[in-house]
Amino acid sequence: MSLAASSLTLTAGARTLVDSLDLALDAGEVVGILGANGAGKSTLVSVMAGLAAPARGEVRLDGLALDRLAPLTRAQHIGLLPQGDEGDFFGSVAEFVALGRHPFGSAPFDCAPHLARWELADLAGRAFATLSGGERQRARLAQLAAQQPRFALLDEPLTHLDPAHQARLLAWARTQADAGGTVVLTLHDPNWAACHCDRLLFLYGDGRWRLGTPAELLTPAALEALYGPGTAALWRQGKQDQPV
Repeated sequence: MSLAASSLTLTAGARTLVDSLDLALDAGEVVGILGANGAGKSTLVSVMAGLAAPARGEVRLDGLALDRLAPLTRAQHIGLLPQGDEGDFFGSVAEFVALGRHPFGSAPFDCAPHLARWELADLAGRAFATLSGGERQRARLAQLAAQQPRFALLDEPLTHLDPAHQARLLAWARTQADAGGTVVLTLHDPNWAACHCDRLLFLYGDGRWRLGTPAELLTPAALEALYGPGTAALWRQGKQDQPV
């Protein structure tokens, strides 16, 4: 199964964020999207999920244009973790996680492994609305994992997570890819990107973009071109092959 963007152009008002992007997501890879605030990262993952329309170009799932597929059909293959909460949910944590199976109807499904993976088993009966920010993020990740999408698109998934759960999330992404899935992450830390991503997409917010491997793109000069002067200090050059 393939998910590919062709000649994709994204805009915000009169401003062109991304111009003529060609991006084919391969099975078994983790792709990191990096760029400054407002560069178009969130817009891109929304378009790739079929939840927003590009100014030009198209996204195809197995050769079929996303805008021609029913939402439930898209959701059976593509999962999106948005950057923020989608609104209040008044049920329990277990009920919230189980919503990940909605695209597949009422077939029985055991969410317990997903609750356990994200250390939510003890919170399963608790009201979702009472969770802390980090606990909510873990519940949202568990819901996405329960959906079992072929393509998982995660927008700033490290938000609110402590370092241990950040590492757990990135290990989960690698596990998904090793099992034949595809994971796309928008990130800000180049060190996480170096350790866990197979390819990177740099978005400059002015139409320009670069696609390549971490070894090709993660250099002090490239990071300063992406984020601005002084930001190369964020990069622990030479540490990318060491386990985190």
